[in-house]
Amino acid sequence: MKKFLISMLVMLSTVALAEVKEGTGLGYADDIKVAVTMDGDKIVAIEVKENSDTPGIANPAIEELTKKVIEAQSSQIDTVAGATYTSEGFLEAVNNATGK
Repeated sequence: MKKFLISMLVMLSTVALAEVKEGTGLGYADDIKVAVTMDGDKIVAIEVKENSDTPGIANPAIEELTKKVIEAQSSQIDTVAGATYTSEGFLEAVNNATGK
């Protein structure tokens, strides 16, 4: 029981340190809005809150970009071919959220 309580306290303290920041960037059709979860200076998650770009093109591009941004810990990555405006809007939104 004691180990369980300690692990719960550690988990809660980790969650408490995370901060969610929101940003917006101009995609192909309209604004792309994201919520970026930060643990200090580290990007731990990115969630798209709003996106009006063509789902069949935008969604796979955003999925790929999300992985690359988290891996690189930077939005200074290449855009996805065939989804340039979506890529640029997504990366702009991440920049606006993180201030980087």
